[in-house]
Amino acid sequence: MAALGRSRRRTNSVARPFIGLFLVALLILLFRSASVVQALAVTGTQVLVPIQRVLAETGVTTNRFFQAIGELEKLRADNTQLRSDNDKLTLENARLAEAAIAAQQGAKLGAAQRALPYRTITAPVIARDPSGVLKTIVIGAGTDQGVRVDQVVLSEQGVVGRVGEAGSNYAKIILVTDSSSSVSALVQTSRASGIVRGQYGDTLVMEWILQSDPVKRGDVIVTAGLGIGNELRSLYPKGLVIGTVVDVTKAEVSAYQRAVIAPAVDLRKLENVLVITDGTK
Repeated sequence: MAALGRSRRRTNSVARPFIGLFLVALLILLFRSASVVQALAVTGTQVLVPIQRVLAETGVTTNRFFQAIGELEKLRADNTQLRSDNDKLTLENARLAEAAIAAQQGAKLGAAQRALPYRTITAPVIARDPSGVLKTIVIGAGTDQGVRVDQVVLSEQGVVGRVGEAGSNYAKIILVTDSSSSVSALVQTSRASGIVRGQYGDTLVMEWILQSDPVKRGDVIVTAGLGIGNELRSLYPKGLVIGTVVDVTKAEVSAYQRAVIAPAVDLRKLENVLVITDGTK
C-alpha cells in the first residue's frame, strides 16, 4: 500500500506541469483574439526582437570569424607559394645575369683571340690567392691542352703573366706583378725603353729609363720584345699592353728615371685568360 501511494504521487508530480501547459495553451487559443492577449503578444515580441537580433548578429559574427580564419589560411598558403615562386625567379634571374656576363666576357676574349697574330687557347681561372700575397693564379688548362712552362698569358686587356708550372690539366701562372717578374718594355708614344718589374702590391715599376727620354702620367707601356740579360729573346712578344704610367720619379743625380705603372689587367677580377702557344697563326 505504501508503494502504491508513492507511485501515485510520482505520477501526479509528472502530469501536473503538462496539464498546466495544456490549459495555458488552450486559454491562449480560445482568447487569441482578445485585446489583452494581443497586447501581451506584441509586448513579448518587442522583448524578443532585440534578443533575436543579438542572436542573429552573433551567428553572423561567428560565421564571419570562421570565414576569416579560412581566408587567413588561404592567404598563408598563397603567400608561401608566392615566396617560393619569387625565390625561383630570383635564382633564374641570377642565372640569366651570370650567363649574360659570361657571354659578354667570352665575346671580348674571342675578339682579342682573333685579333692576335699568335695561336692561343682559352682557359678559366680556377684558383687564386685571396690575400694577394702570392702573385699567382691557377688556370684550368695544362699540358693536355698544349700549355707549357714559360708561355705568355694574356687577357683581352693586356699582359697577365707567364706559365710557371704546368700539369696535365692545370697550370700555375706567375703574374706580371710578382717580384720575380721582369719584362723589357717601351713607352708607346716616345719609344723610351726600360725594364718593368713586379713589386709588392698591385703595381709595377719601370726602371732604367734615361732621364732624357720623355715619360709622363697616362703613357701606355707595352712589351718591347727584347731579351733581358743572358736571354736571346724575350718570352713576351712585342707590342702587348702592360699598363699605364701613374707616377714618374726623376733623380737629381742618377742618369735614369723610374715610372710607377698600373697594370692594364685587373688581376684580382680575372676569370678567363688566353695562353699563347708556340708559333703564329
